Amino acid sequence: DKIYVVGHKSPDTDSVTSAIAYANLKNALGMKEVIPAAAGDINGETKFLLDYFKVPYPEKLTDATDKKVILVDHNEMAQAVDKLNVENILEIVDHHKIGGLATGKPIFFLNEPVGATGGIIANLYEQNNIAISKQMAGLMMSAILSD
Repeated sequence: DKIYVVGHKSPDTDSVTSAIAYANLKNALGMKEVIPAAAGDINGETKFLLDYFKVPYPEKLTDATDKKVILVDHNEMAQAVDKLNVENILEIVDHHKIGGLATGKPIFFLNEPVGATGGIIANLYEQNNIAISKQMAGLMMSAILSD
């Protein structure tokens, strides 16, 4: 089964590039079923960056019925992809205030008071000794500069 890494319903550069970079990290760690997604239409700035770094656009996910997800760049159900069951959230990586999300079981939840989720994910590459490609470095740096 696929696991979708997805940002919030108003996809900005940090949301989309964090989904891509975190899915890439998970793949490098052996989780090949993890794919990036966007919970809405990608804006012009993000399209420019994806085209510039020659990174494919993520799948558009607007209905999370029965889908397993990892949330990036948000942690509130009001901002999450439509029809998401809280029990299908496997992880959260975010830099915003904690918004009252309650799960029925423990999950990996990483929240740091930094400027962008992209910076948190860059640190996770370092912690796991995973080389950061030029494309992923460019996307994460763009998220930091944009957010």
